[in-house]
Amino acid sequence: MNDQTVAEPNPSALTGRKVRLRELRDEDLPYLCTWWSNPSQSVFQTTDAPTPRPSSELIPMFRDWSKNDGTRWGFSVEAKEDGAFVGHVTLFGPNVKDRCATFAIVIGPEHQDRGYGSDATRLMVSYGFAELGLHRIELQVFAYNPRALAAYRKAGFIEEGRRRSSVYRNGAWHDDIYMGLLRDEWEAQQGNVA
Repeated sequence: MNDQTVAEPNPSALTGRKVRLRELRDEDLPYLCTWWSNPSQSVFQTTDAPTPRPSSELIPMFRDWSKNDGTRWGFSVEAKEDGAFVGHVTLFGPNVKDRCATFAIVIGPEHQDRGYGSDATRLMVSYGFAELGLHRIELQVFAYNPRALAAYRKAGFIEEGRRRSSVYRNGAWHDDIYMGLLRDEWEAQQGNVA
């Protein structure tokens, strides 16, 4: 008798309650470029002053994030109910020795506040731990982004530190928050998922 078990495919690895993760498609790129260049959204992505960038610069960035080549894993997010493209998630910069990667997400403004971001975050975290064998997933978020903070906490991320008053935005100083989630913390949560 062979003691090795056969790993069964997990068809739900890329399907959550509200969203599905799939490959980046050319038709997704105009939406991503519009969202990334929208000043009301770009303030959540970078500490730079809101500055629209040409699509010719952004398209290669999104394609690079979606190579799924062992250096980064990026997926388009689509709503299960109607297949609408609603955003993009990525795990990037993995440290092979430490099995750690950084999480990032973009959800189009017209698709926010519907639970897509929370579901996509949980799904990508599960993918990172269960499929990629990561030990740790980390992220960075600005304190003036309460929607993202709530989604990350809901997914189990814990605040690990802050750079106080490090981001100047709209005439005020804000904290830059660092959060992390360890595989054993995620595994403990799996028994508590309703």
